[in-house]
Amino acid sequence: MSCLRVVSPFVRCQEKNIMINQIESGEEDEEMKSYDFTMKTWRDDVTFLVEDQRFYATKAILAIASSVFEAMFGTNFKESEEKEIPLPGKKSEDFNEFLHCMYPNTQKKIDADNVYKILPLADEYNVKSLVKKCQRYLNFRLTNEQASIKEVVHCHSLATKHNFQGLRDVCASRLSDIGLKEIQPTGLEDTETLLELHKDILKKQGELLDSTRTELVKIYMQKDLTQETASAHDLTSSKGAMIAFSPCLDLTKEDLKRSKPVYVWDITFEVVVNVFNRNNVDCLSVSLLSTFPKTEESLACIVDAIFQLRYMGEDDIQHKCLTKERREFSKNAKFSHGTRLKLRELISYGYIVDNKIDCVVYFMVQKPFVKDQ
Repeated sequence: MSCLRVVSPFVRCQEKNIMINQIESGEEDEEMKSYDFTMKTWRDDVTFLVEDQRFYATKAILAIASSVFEAMFGTNFKESEEKEIPLPGKKSEDFNEFLHCMYPNTQKKIDADNVYKILPLADEYNVKSLVKKCQRYLNFRLTNEQASIKEVVHCHSLATKHNFQGLRDVCASRLSDIGLKEIQPTGLEDTETLLELHKDILKKQGELLDSTRTELVKIYMQKDLTQETASAHDLTSSKGAMIAFSPCLDLTKEDLKRSKPVYVWDITFEVVVNVFNRNNVDCLSVSLLSTFPKTEESLACIVDAIFQLRYMGEDDIQHKCLTKERREFSKNAKFSHGTRLKLRELISYGYIVDNKIDCVVYFMVQKPFVKDQ
């Protein structure tokens, strides 16, 4: 019994398109072989001189594809009247490929052999459709790891020179897990370009580190480490960070210590440990302080935080959770988180040893929003 193959309209359309593309591809190859830009025909009304080689083309066709050629031939530029236009600094092989990829009925496919020849010329002459084809091809080639390190570095250099930011990001992503020392021997001698490459790689590595850190802090925040009930908050739109701070305190007087800052959503966060006296009782607080950019006075953000003190004695107790809560931070907020603790108890329980305290704050920061005035 034969099986009946049921083909959906979508699949039938796909198969038809494949057949059409194959037919067109064959026609293009046949036409491309017979077309020679070095041989003048009755259609040609402009001549380009590249490395002592003459290429013949049609102004109208070039002007339709390129706004640069349109301006060159359709205005008062001197090229509009010249029969032969010299193109110094260009390679005849590259320009020949450029014409073959741009001209109708001879549009050669973009591949590994010609993409780096075509893309600079397509950008220079603003042939947008050709630029997009080159970028799509390189994005596919780079993301599928078909390119060597040397090629990716070269591609990044090209993308930087021509301001192709998307392609530049793809190159940086490919190179972000490679040591910078391994990249330098790849033939890139331009110091400025190498510096731009290093900046992009470090930025990508920072983004990856930020993403990994957020996931780790999110897991930590959602786990009930202290056996205390805490409301479950949605942390999907938040960025995470951790500040570990171990200051040496002066317990004989009021003392305030600040950790090194960390930056989340362009907001500065610091852990502040404060020794103070209230009602003749020496106390300590651990707080999280936020500082918003001066230009963003109306911003606010929601912060989920866990404050812990690490035990510094010899018993099995590893940490002490001070608080686990959610607060709103804004421009004028001071110490939004904090718990007042008695110094005598912290010392007797082994959380302060030799005037030193070890604290850590895990926190997730939602994307800032404009606060109603």
